Amino acid sequence: MNSRNPPAGTVFLTVFSADLEAACAQTGGLAAHFSPAEAQSARRFTRPGDRLDYMASHALFRLLAAHRLGRGFAEAPQLEVTRRCAGCGSTGHGKPAVAGASLSLSRSNGAVMVAAGPEGTPVGTDIEHIPDTLHSGFDHYVASAAEREALAPGDIPARLRLWVAKEAVLKAAGLGLSVPPAGVHLAGSSAAEGNCPVLRADSPAHPQVHGLTAVFLPAPPGYAAALSVAAPTTLTRLSLADLLPPLPAA
Repeated sequence: MNSRNPPAGTVFLTVFSADLEAACAQTGGLAAHFSPAEAQSARRFTRPGDRLDYMASHALFRLLAAHRLGRGFAEAPQLEVTRRCAGCGSTGHGKPAVAGASLSLSRSNGAVMVAAGPEGTPVGTDIEHIPDTLHSGFDHYVASAAEREALAPGDIPARLRLWVAKEAVLKAAGLGLSVPPAGVHLAGSSAAEGNCPVLRADSPAHPQVHGLTAVFLPAPPGYAAALSVAAPTTLTRLSLADLLPPLPAA
């Protein structure tokens, strides 16, 4: 796919951090695709896996932003990424943004995901590794009363799907976890994106959230992923081949 002619609607990509690292080896490595400031931030992670996930998520964020804007992969590190916290207004932290596109990134235990949509149409995405156990207060923090009644005992994958859907919605609203997830109820809908049911957020106390929708996305085995977009849109799943030059012939 030609990055100078990106698809309309919203695009997304999920990849293992190690696979992205291998794919970027031919173009100078992960660090060649993000800023020196991000490279410095990566050094604060003491665990190699956490550092790799951080680097992969920020490289993928810039690569997808460049693709969305119709630019080549080599322009990714030059993109101006700004931040603004929806809670306190600080520009020192918060959701990263690039002018000309709406973007969201997520990372979890070896996998990263980024989504990009038209400017002015907020998107939120979340990917999570499904653990073997959950802390005892998980249900009351994440699920509404009606959702808790519907959850089967011990069904951890269902709980993680609920979590990623709510995270995606709250990210699209620009609020993140400043709103307790249990204060948002996700209702099923007859509408669908492909073969995936669409969930609608019911949260009258939070107008930015109320009415937003979320859809589950394809994720690697052992993970759950979801996307929320604040307007109707088409969804296109990309691959690394769409963002990076082809590997040289053997």
